[in-house]
Amino acid sequence: MPSGNATDHNPLPKVPTLPLSKKRRTSVPEQVQGLPESENTPGQCYFPTLPLELLAEILIQTNSPRDVLSVARTSKLLCSTLVCNPAADFIWRTVRKNCLPRALPDPTQNFSEAAYAAFVYDGGVCDVCKQHTKEFYASFATRTRLCRDSRCKKAISKYFKDVSDIFKGRGREEIWVPYVESINCFDLNHTSLNLNVDKTWPENPTILMKRSEWERFRVDYAAFSALSPPPSEELRKACADQIAKFPKVMELAVALQKWKCAYVTMHNTIKTSNEIWAKMIAAREGWNEHDLLNSQCYGSLHRYKNHVLETVTGRDYLAIKLLVEAQILKIQTRRQNKENEASYRQRRDDVEQYYNRLRSAGTVVPSLYEFRKLSIMTTMQGSVSGSRPNSSGLAKDMKNSALVAEIVAADLKTWMTSAREKLSEFLGFPKWKSASKTKLHPLDRITARFRCRGCGKVAKRYEKERCLDFAGVCAHECPNDDKKARKPVDWSVDRFIKDEKASNAIANLLTLVGITDSDDDAYRTVKMLGARIRCLSCEHAFIVMDFPTFIGHSHRHDNMQMAILPTGEGPEHAFEAGLSAKLMDMSNKAQKMRSEANYRCRHCIPIVESANAGTDGEGPATIGESIAKESHTEDSQTGNQKGRQRNKKNKLRAMDFNALRSHLKGLHGIEMISDEDFIAQTPAK
Repeated sequence: MPSGNATDHNPLPKVPTLPLSKKRRTSVPEQVQGLPESENTPGQCYFPTLPLELLAEILIQTNSPRDVLSVARTSKLLCSTLVCNPAADFIWRTVRKNCLPRALPDPTQNFSEAAYAAFVYDGGVCDVCKQHTKEFYASFATRTRLCRDSRCKKAISKYFKDVSDIFKGRGREEIWVPYVESINCFDLNHTSLNLNVDKTWPENPTILMKRSEWERFRVDYAAFSALSPPPSEELRKACADQIAKFPKVMELAVALQKWKCAYVTMHNTIKTSNEIWAKMIAAREGWNEHDLLNSQCYGSLHRYKNHVLETVTGRDYLAIKLLVEAQILKIQTRRQNKENEASYRQRRDDVEQYYNRLRSAGTVVPSLYEFRKLSIMTTMQGSVSGSRPNSSGLAKDMKNSALVAEIVAADLKTWMTSAREKLSEFLGFPKWKSASKTKLHPLDRITARFRCRGCGKVAKRYEKERCLDFAGVCAHECPNDDKKARKPVDWSVDRFIKDEKASNAIANLLTLVGITDSDDDAYRTVKMLGARIRCLSCEHAFIVMDFPTFIGHSHRHDNMQMAILPTGEGPEHAFEAGLSAKLMDMSNKAQKMRSEANYRCRHCIPIVESANAGTDGEGPATIGESIAKESHTEDSQTGNQKGRQRNKKNKLRAMDFNALRSHLKGLHGIEMISDEDFIAQTPAK
């Protein structure tokens, strides 16, 4: 047998336990020193503890069983006192007989007083759209409910079946399932159904039954009325009892339908009277009627009075007049603020449209954030709470007014004067002046290249060049380091420095061409070179490019050396401008192109000195021959399987675009891929 202390050596495993649930406070906290007891202790409701006699005196003063029903649903104690207590039935009966617009008819024996009040006043689900509605039953006999949507009233006919021709006037003696008490219940187009709309049960000869109930009733009726075999005694007795109760059910439904019509008529009358009263108060006080009805205080009073079928009196209004006026003032202030914000937003949009027109016309402008700070733009935009120019005519004035154009041009000139002087100093031309009309200003020359030392970023239009000209400097926006701040960093000319690599490379290129950067046609001349600029600093590869790509490529070398190829000379695969931007796009087409193994690295392709190098036997004639020769050598030295494995590491193999980017970064140290770095075997469409 195991020893008695065996459990000490083999303890039971610890079972994780759930955290203890929050316990209810059983003691009242001590009174805070300095505060009276009434302000320190939480309030306690004594209404549920009232004796039944006092509770009855209070509830009998209400004018609807709906109010008693609402009180009974506030707590379990009141529910047991008013609903489950037969001694409280006199409260329901008294309120039911005194309710508006007139006394409710007495319920049938299957209803208790509380259940009867819930049957009449409670809302429910619309039988057509299945949405909850607070409307009364459209038909109390069939317990069919409709919402206020007219489409539901039109569609309700498909849920019922007319069986008048089947019973031919014998419905009252043979039917025990309640049917529609009056065709007026649904406000249908009665002529289409050939129904007599002026009569209700029992004079109404039309029998409309729910299709779901008709299917069940038809089976029971066939068994009840069958001669062979005759119905059982139990079925005959059950059906006879239902037929005996049927008239009472239909009489109650007709009485409730008439009561509902009186209720709706009185509700419409009271609602119209209260609306006239609200218009009178609004006109007398100089308020907007819509604001008065939307104020929290008076709007609640207005809706409550309509709900309980009472008119608003002057005494009711005077008790809340000061509070209503304060709430209407808040509504007016809030509306005025919305109008001011909408007007201010429209003026800002107009200024942005005007800014975009200036940019599309080629005008050198600052960033939109700085453009809004110009004096004329500040005046036109105004402010939310301050001056507010007319928003409707602002866009037209800015577009057609010559005076506005002159003032904007003057403000832009004033803004740029200090910036041009400072940037000219960066280029080595302090206070530059020239009497010649043909020499370009240093900032307008193609060698004027800058970069931001704050963020080092460029706009999308300068992604290929990776530096900024004067227009790019003016329009540059540095993003804010604080992610929560929406506005960019304030523009300052001191954030920019001269891009030495790009400027020196462009100057060397102009020397090869034989022109100077001060010539007016310098940019047009270098642009006409096309893709004939070769980088000699990339000694391992034959890299050619056009002028914009050349500017960006110059940042890879400290002192870039270049050459201009003769017309018609170049690599086997021609330079394709814009290919990298097309592949870096986020569209589905670009994603599909990136996944294709269609790209090769130019830096790994052997240099072909001339177009005749392959025919002289001094070098491979084409890239394809180089790949075939290398693959053939590997396959002859090793097996086919090893040759295929080595071919995966072949630098001349075709790759997809993502693999190409990894190859350029890992093997050649190129972080940002550009058009001159790769070729596409099949031209990209």
